[in-house]
Amino acid sequence: MDVELAEVRDFLAQHAPFADLPAPVLAALPAKLTARYFRRGSTLVAAGQPNTTMFVLRSGAVDIIDAHGSLVERSDVGTCFGMSSVISGGPSSFTMTAREDSLTLLMPGEVFHDLIRTQPAFARFFMQQQAGRIRSAVESVQVSDSGGAILKTRVGEIVRRSPVTTGPGTSIRDAAVAMSEARVSAILVTDGSPGRLLGIVTDRDLRTKVIAAGLSPDEPVSAVMTSDPQTVAADALAFEVLMEMTQRGFHHLPVVDEAAGRDPKDAPDAADASASEPGPGPASGRESGPARASGHVIGMITAGDLMRLQQANPVYLVGDIAHQTDVDGLARSASRLAAVVESYVAQDASAADIGRLVTVVGDALTRRLLNFAEAELGTPPTRYCWVALGSQARLELGLGSDQDSALILSDDHRPEHDDYVAALAERVVGGLEACGFPQCPGDMMASNPRWRVPITQWSRYFASWVNEPDPDALLNAQTFFDMRPVYGDNALFARLQSAVIARTPQSARFLAHLAKQANDWQPPIGFFRGFVLEHGGEHRDTLDLKAGGLVAVVQMARLLALSRGLPQVNTLARLRAAASVGALSAENAENLADAFEFISYLRLRHQAEQARNGVRPDNHLAPAELTDFEKRSLRDAFGIVRRMQGALAHSYQTHVLS
Repeated sequence: MDVELAEVRDFLAQHAPFADLPAPVLAALPAKLTARYFRRGSTLVAAGQPNTTMFVLRSGAVDIIDAHGSLVERSDVGTCFGMSSVISGGPSSFTMTAREDSLTLLMPGEVFHDLIRTQPAFARFFMQQQAGRIRSAVESVQVSDSGGAILKTRVGEIVRRSPVTTGPGTSIRDAAVAMSEARVSAILVTDGSPGRLLGIVTDRDLRTKVIAAGLSPDEPVSAVMTSDPQTVAADALAFEVLMEMTQRGFHHLPVVDEAAGRDPKDAPDAADASASEPGPGPASGRESGPARASGHVIGMITAGDLMRLQQANPVYLVGDIAHQTDVDGLARSASRLAAVVESYVAQDASAADIGRLVTVVGDALTRRLLNFAEAELGTPPTRYCWVALGSQARLELGLGSDQDSALILSDDHRPEHDDYVAALAERVVGGLEACGFPQCPGDMMASNPRWRVPITQWSRYFASWVNEPDPDALLNAQTFFDMRPVYGDNALFARLQSAVIARTPQSARFLAHLAKQANDWQPPIGFFRGFVLEHGGEHRDTLDLKAGGLVAVVQMARLLALSRGLPQVNTLARLRAAASVGALSAENAENLADAFEFISYLRLRHQAEQARNGVRPDNHLAPAELTDFEKRSLRDAFGIVRRMQGALAHSYQTHVLS
């Protein structure tokens, strides 16, 4: 071998991904490369310029600048750059400038593609880099204009002092003195052990239960405490807790560290816990409250603490909903939702955060409509649980999302109760439509008699869908296997969910059909990574972000969760949980989550812009709305989705299914 070529080979052998190439392949590679020298300050490739070459930096330094003029990367010796445009076949999204005198090795596009096709380790290296770019893109499009933090703040971050506590035998007088000295409006009653919270006493308790009632202050504080109070987990999102407190009239909540004293792997997922665990509500006992959390008490938060964090519009919106007295009032409140979403798109808010926000408002409207219905129709003749389905169940509602719902009735339901239940469902479905949530085109709503049945019938439904996965069953699987309780008797939901997730892991044929279904939703990119646009109709020359990307990830996450009997419903929570039990690698879970977040964010930003312009929000985005950087990142996201679809199709042998 020529001495110079041998030196190039030895240089490449010191750097990834060339170090992993088989020796014969590595030895033959230098002869296919060209050396080129660039003076300091010169441009190797300009943004928008065609590029069919991958560069390997042998000496010097090169800056990679994005379309916004921001430094993306400073390449040092041994790094590769320029491959994104080689992969995509399009113009470069970056400007590459020599920071100092630099010597590069140029790899022609055909050589690069041949190595990608024939060398798995080489291909894997660049696919991992692509996933990293998606992660950066997610962060890039979420740069805050106003610095709002409430959507990302966890309750535990707000706690500034240790809890003020006392024992149950302490006199009321001494407890009041302790509160005064500590300048707090509530004191926690414990038995002395860190995790044992017995009760809470507030200023209001002292006024109403002691002074107004004429109770002796020498009585023990246990006589006036609220026993077994609601608590909140330290990792709960502040905005969700504030909305719950505003809606339900809570003023104080003890904060607990749920991880204390138990195995972390047993922790419930934060995305589902607050929405699915039962807790007492108002005096009627019919509404679910904030989840009870158990563990080490680390402090107390008040509504004032959260309000001072940020005077957030969603909080006032949910509070306003709770005080409305008719459907017209709810519709006026709901009309403000688009502006709230628009404001949070402009803030440091992820698509997951905004999806939660819209869902919390949807839940609040549903609960208030159920309040109205019960007030008008009277006490329900049977126990029931109103459940959200689909995107609302997953905490992923967007602007313009239609409604999906069902009623799980107690088995003591009788035919004479049908009129009441039908009237209840009709009032809620109609009310939600008046509030801007269209009815489901497939009629998957509680207003459909088929979807308001006793729990035993629900169990039969799910058994049939799992055991006989025909087209109708698979259509139902897209909606009904994403279910979350919103109002009523949560025990009915918990009983049904336990039965369902115990059954699905053993149903290989059902899971294979779910994998095929997930693979049928193809991302809109062609063989050469160009976008495949709608050819005609109302949405000509646009991309359907929901059908082309989001649905596939939702279905893959659902498949992975059901295959392992996992209770999570939120898509990102399902991916994390699936990775934790080995259903997919942590890397693949993270890549899919990043792709899902990026596509979701573009969709929400598009919908907010439509709402601002008085256009009904949809999922159809014209590529012209995107920067070159966003187009490339969206292609990367679609590519990640397509690769994971292929992997699952192979695992479940979907090609043998009819």
